[in-house]
Amino acid sequence: MNKQKWIDRALELGLESFEIYQSLTSERSVTWYEGKLDTFTTSKVLGTSIRGVYQKKMANMAFEKIEDDQMDAVLQALIEQAKTISSKEEDKIRTPQPFESVHKPTKWVVPDVEQVKEVLKQLESKLKAYDPRILQVNELGYQEACGKRMITNSLGLDVEDEERMQIIMAYVVAGENNDVQVNYEVEVVEDLSTLDLDAFVKKVCDKAIEKLNASSMPSQTLPVIFETEAMTSLFSAFTGLWNGELLYKGISCLKDKWNEKIFSEKITIEDDPRNVEALTIANFDDEGCPTRKKVLVKDGVFVQALHSTKSASCMQTESTGNGFKSGYASTIGVSPMNCCIVPGEKSLQQLEETMKDGLVITDLQGLHAGIDFVTTNFSLQASGYLVKDGKRDRSVTLITVAGNFMDLMKKVEEVGSDLDWSYHQIKSPSIYFKECAVSGE
Repeated sequence: MNKQKWIDRALELGLESFEIYQSLTSERSVTWYEGKLDTFTTSKVLGTSIRGVYQKKMANMAFEKIEDDQMDAVLQALIEQAKTISSKEEDKIRTPQPFESVHKPTKWVVPDVEQVKEVLKQLESKLKAYDPRILQVNELGYQEACGKRMITNSLGLDVEDEERMQIIMAYVVAGENNDVQVNYEVEVVEDLSTLDLDAFVKKVCDKAIEKLNASSMPSQTLPVIFETEAMTSLFSAFTGLWNGELLYKGISCLKDKWNEKIFSEKITIEDDPRNVEALTIANFDDEGCPTRKKVLVKDGVFVQALHSTKSASCMQTESTGNGFKSGYASTIGVSPMNCCIVPGEKSLQQLEETMKDGLVITDLQGLHAGIDFVTTNFSLQASGYLVKDGKRDRSVTLITVAGNFMDLMKKVEEVGSDLDWSYHQIKSPSIYFKECAVSGE
């Protein structure tokens, strides 16, 4: 694709501005089952999307394969699409802005297939031998992906970046006394040769075994700790509260709460696409706008929203560098990236000791059906364990935790220190709440 020819022709045909966005993704995955290689797949996809402004209306088209001889037909179709848009909101393509790039210190070591097979073989043996209650290794695999973004437009923008990810995953089944439980774990591996196999096996198996012989509990309101994974799930469901587009449309309940205290003073929330501690970083968003660190909630006070160019224009402010696509073929939306609740100083164990008696929730289910984003009410199936005298007591399942997210976040007793980004772009440490309603027996 001759990008400059496309840009020149787009302007000749009357487009006011024009952009080419390309995403090149290369993936390799290996799965292992019952002592042998199960699947080995590779893929490489170059996706191209174009945007153009015609009579102040933005049109979008996407292609997995596009050739220069299609130029006129595609650009005419783009113009015709723009003519059908009736929205009064103006869209624009960005002019370039200077920025300093940050780079992750990660030194990815790419393994060959034989090394991957040997590690998976060892892992399977160790998982099966860990405990007689581990009945089966249902899934075991390695996956790597390399992605490259390239954005070029008629206003002089020409940027690109590249990121990489390597993970290993395991799914085990544990059983005892006619009770069967499962656990799935993913670990980011910078260098497969340095992976602590025993530590990974212990984490995978212990979490499955700890779920065994769990039972329900009486319905009550009691002190609750949402462990980091459960709290991340709940927090992720409500990050749209800071979405500038939803604020502008009045869908977010924070629309009239600027600079008001909305949460406990123990809660500070940040969004930082340039955070090198996270798995992936972005020096610019999918519009080419430089990214930056933002504080969304400071000591419980709502101080900042997230914006794309369009949402910022609607609210007469500047983009925060959060205009992202969900895929090369999708349109630009407002999305958080490397968004987190800032951790405190206490470990999960110390939170349990502080709570003394209560419930730790480790898993939430039904996050789509059980959440009302507009009211922030939630009612979710949960599992975890009881804590007595500051120590873990017994596992709990078949319970429902319910409440209102805005109210819950006012009842924070302590924020934990266990913030581990792993493969997440939205993350929360464990949080100890004064009380939460739980339905059980």
